[in-house]
Amino acid sequence: MLNLNTHTAMATLLFAGAAGAATTNGFANGGFETAGPGAGLVFAAGWQAAPTGNPALLSNVARSGNHSALLTVPNGFGGSTLFQNSFNDGGMPALGAANVGDAPVLSFWAKGDVSTTGNVLFSLRYLAADGGILVNSGNLFFQNDINPDTWTKITFQGASIPTGTQALFLEMNTAVGPLLDGRVNAVYIDDIQLTLTTAPVPEPETYALLIAGLGVVGAIARRRRA
Repeated sequence: MLNLNTHTAMATLLFAGAAGAATTNGFANGGFETAGPGAGLVFAAGWQAAPTGNPALLSNVARSGNHSALLTVPNGFGGSTLFQNSFNDGGMPALGAANVGDAPVLSFWAKGDVSTTGNVLFSLRYLAADGGILVNSGNLFFQNDINPDTWTKITFQGASIPTGTQALFLEMNTAVGPLLDGRVNAVYIDDIQLTLTTAPVPEPETYALLIAGLGVVGAIARRRRA
């Protein structure tokens, strides 16, 4: 025969099921496996290349799959940038109330060389529906964490998502001054993952189970007191 503590545990489990979370990637085509339309600056589906003299490129040097993104400044002076607005560019669902308070984790893999005069960095922003920046991580440099021979995983803990956030915006770029050592400035990026934890809205059936479970607990408590 079940006791009161057992029924209380059952009700707790029902609550836990109602508040269960789903995990998704906040960005589209994080592995760059789907190529862009071959026109303009959409070098990979969902990703834009800034209109510099050295736009980001789709590369066959990959950590997984067949492709990665290449940021390169081969001529010794300039910059190369890729970015995605998760909603406008990536076509991902708009963020909403279920995402508020989540502190997503951004990770990606990189390898390459920025020469002695270059650097490579990323920034993560949370955008409102009108494009306004609600949270900005600032520029985060990682040139000292990578090398030309092996892939290195870069991980960043994002800030909590505030109310009113519609989209995520990720920008990565490499910049270099005149090359003084003859080395080519080139960085490969692959397997971008921003882990979003979304709390789903309970279904009506879940509410019914919760109410029924609490009713059973209350009835048993009254019987035990009697």
